[in-house]
Amino acid sequence: MLPELSIERIFRREIDSLPLAAEHMWIPDRQTARRSIPLTALVLAATVALVLGAVVTAREVGDAAATGRRGVTTAPLPILPRPTCLRGGCNVYRSDAFGYGIVLPADWQVAPVIQGRKPPAGELQRVEFTGRTPGEWTLAVGPGLLVPWDLVIEVHERRGVSAMDWARADGCGVNACVTGQTTIGGSPAYAASWPVSPSLRMHSYYVERGERMLILRYVTGPDSEGPHGVTERTLEQIVGSIALS
Repeated sequence: MLPELSIERIFRREIDSLPLAAEHMWIPDRQTARRSIPLTALVLAATVALVLGAVVTAREVGDAAATGRRGVTTAPLPILPRPTCLRGGCNVYRSDAFGYGIVLPADWQVAPVIQGRKPPAGELQRVEFTGRTPGEWTLAVGPGLLVPWDLVIEVHERRGVSAMDWARADGCGVNACVTGQTTIGGSPAYAASWPVSPSLRMHSYYVERGERMLILRYVTGPDSEGPHGVTERTLEQIVGSIALS
């Protein structure tokens, strides 16, 4: 327990500790009084400096003791973990223009642009990632222009539309839809899943980013596993690896 330090005790301790000269030296007569004025001023200045120093020290000690009693500590900055690579190797796709990066399995690649596809109004970017070979991917592209077990990232002009309303317009509103709130890249996201055919199911994640909407989507089925061992868990891991800036 630290001793209680008061201003009276500080003054008394500092003044008592000052050395005094012989009586005939510090009691001036009329002739020497005028000459001793500078010495007196110097002694007073030194006394004031010592007292002020003691007061500052007492305050710091008191603050430190109070801080210790309250248990206040400074927490270190958190170190955010990086996404882990999948299946022993990975490659990273970055879009500096739209502020995101995503980790892909080592054997995944960006799929070719679908010929004849007309982008909807307000679409700013669409990138499809696939684990298929170029030949397999070409054969898999169908009339629906969405290859099962691939991952698609889209960026749109949001135009004030909420994530929930966007999901409804995509098809969640006219089908039996499973929805929920989640987090993608540290940002709140709206997750929705609905059937697009008796054997295929759409999974979409919507992230509101100011005036833009970021969408990640994939289709699973008809089997529980796609080409080259891709499963729904694989796609979930890829979605979870996205980093937003």
